[in-house]
Amino acid sequence: MKRKKGFVFVETLVVVAVLTTSLLMLYSTYSASIRKEKTRIKYNDSVYLYRTYYLEKFFRSFRLDMLSVSLNKDDDTKPYLLTTGFGCTNNIFIHEEDNLGICENLLSNLHVSNLYFAYNDLSSLQNCTNASGKCESLLQVNEDMGAYLKTIGGEGKTGYRIIAEYSENKDGEYCDGDDCVFYYATISLGDLS
Repeated sequence: MKRKKGFVFVETLVVVAVLTTSLLMLYSTYSASIRKEKTRIKYNDSVYLYRTYYLEKFFRSFRLDMLSVSLNKDDDTKPYLLTTGFGCTNNIFIHEEDNLGICENLLSNLHVSNLYFAYNDLSSLQNCTNASGKCESLLQVNEDMGAYLKTIGGEGKTGYRIIAEYSENKDGEYCDGDDCVFYYATISLGDLS
């Protein structure tokens, strides 16, 4: 009787193909989980929420209500804005030049690269695919910040919020070059009246 040696080879190929397919599926799931976790760490991490809390406490004692004027609704001369950038140079420090140095030192020590003042309800940005209407606010920020703004939501909430963008290198020092990692956090201010 003849022995069929070809069957073992075909069986081995099938097993290798099944194992390869399984490992590829497992790897893609794992890499997607890692990517999602890295993104989650960049958004509202407790360290950066704590820093944003200090920023909120500092700026609350000044004229944040003046920033709400820069957020407008369907003005013919300006686009619809849901966020506006601010910092130590804005006119919220009326007649308080001493606080400008404190503000600049605070932002530097906390590694803040950008501060934004926004409406509490940013849920309209979650489904933005083009740059018209409310989505035009995404054109005024970088791509990472735009992705973060889309995750905030806040549907039906009134008032305002502070959104902070922190820039650090891998050693945790302030960074403004190409190798920076950006972290984002937001604190609700409520109504400013």
